[in-house]
Amino acid sequence: MDDERDPPTPGSAGGPLRKALAVLEVLAEAARPLTLSELSRLVDLPKSTLHRLMRVLTDNGLAVRKESKSYELGTYLHRLADTGGPGSAQWLNYPITPFLIELFQLTNRIVSLGTLSGAKVQHVGTLYGQEHVRLAMALRQPVPAHRSAAGRLLLAMAKRNPADLFATTMPGSRVIPARTDAMRREFERIRRTGLSYARSEHIPGLVELAAPVRLGRAGPMAAIVVGDTVTNRDLRSVARVLLDTVDAIEQDLVCSAR
Repeated sequence: MDDERDPPTPGSAGGPLRKALAVLEVLAEAARPLTLSELSRLVDLPKSTLHRLMRVLTDNGLAVRKESKSYELGTYLHRLADTGGPGSAQWLNYPITPFLIELFQLTNRIVSLGTLSGAKVQHVGTLYGQEHVRLAMALRQPVPAHRSAAGRLLLAMAKRNPADLFATTMPGSRVIPARTDAMRREFERIRRTGLSYARSEHIPGLVELAAPVRLGRAGPMAAIVVGDTVTNRDLRSVARVLLDTVDAIEQDLVCSAR
């Protein structure tokens, strides 16, 4: 679904740091990659100034420049959140943590929050038991979005074009048309059902069930993920409790924002 919300007002520009933060805020809240012209309008900066700024941001992984010459948020901030420092504490103190803990207690599976960053998914706030240590450790690294249930869900909700994904990850491959058609049908099913269920193509032995959640009225779309080993019970049996958790999170965040 295209984001119909009014663009954020980043505040008056005043110095390189303020300008950079304004750009990152806009990229974080955008429903799709933004062109230089769109960014220029949203942050009220000349394209010449913005072009130099975007070069710095992309060189440091804070933003990603796509082949379409548009920009999206990079993975650097997510890597900071995964280091165990203050960024990690901020995620753990996020208001949804109690809901993730309750979901973990109800399902006894891996539970995490997945966010899309470029072409990858970053999992944060992961909860797991002793039997899932190996899989949970693997989730600490960014995962290619199109190879996981969480990533496919977020790509589908962002209405990404599967052809663009495979053109980047499988250049020149003859199987692209077939893979593209299959993923387009999968994206349609995800948008219709609100759930993504798949065996990970990146982490051996992991199967995921994911549902979308908006992190507050002005927040980004994320995925609440329940994971388990492929040899255990069918994850689709916990779909109802997962959807109930998503509803509770969104209601709580909306009420908190009033």
